[in-house]
Amino acid sequence: MRWIVILVALVGASAEARAESLWEAEVRAGYGVALAGGHGMETARSSPLTLAATGAMAINDEPLLYGFGGFTVETVDRNTIGALGGIRLQSAKSPLRLAGGATYIFAPKTLWGAFASGGACHRTGATMKVCGDLMMTTYFEGTDLPTGHMVTEGQLVLGVVFDAP
Repeated sequence: MRWIVILVALVGASAEARAESLWEAEVRAGYGVALAGGHGMETARSSPLTLAATGAMAINDEPLLYGFGGFTVETVDRNTIGALGGIRLQSAKSPLRLAGGATYIFAPKTLWGAFASGGACHRTGATMKVCGDLMMTTYFEGTDLPTGHMVTEGQLVLGVVFDAP
């Protein structure tokens, strides 16, 4: 009887203690609302459809912290290409994650901005997770903005993460 209890305890511990990967690759799509304005005047419209591909590498294991970078494109009402990078804090014991960083749109005109996101992931296989995030991006500088104006986008972002088992 003692051996059965030990075996059940070991199987249960191994099921909970899945080590997180040292690297991840993610593809994302986001859509939402954009608020633009300055000098007391704001307008709301739908945001561009944002597509991104990023790679992440673990830079700390307790707490689990990733550094990431990649490319982003905007489409639907706007066609741009740019880069983004930042850090992501991920819980090893729950599906929650938080991220923040900077984005730079470089073609056809420039935009500089910062973003923050929070969400959760659900593992769907040994090497794949599906994630949902709420993301806020603010563009505050660039040749695509009139002086004294900003654009803030709130988007629901869906992503697929690939990692090593």
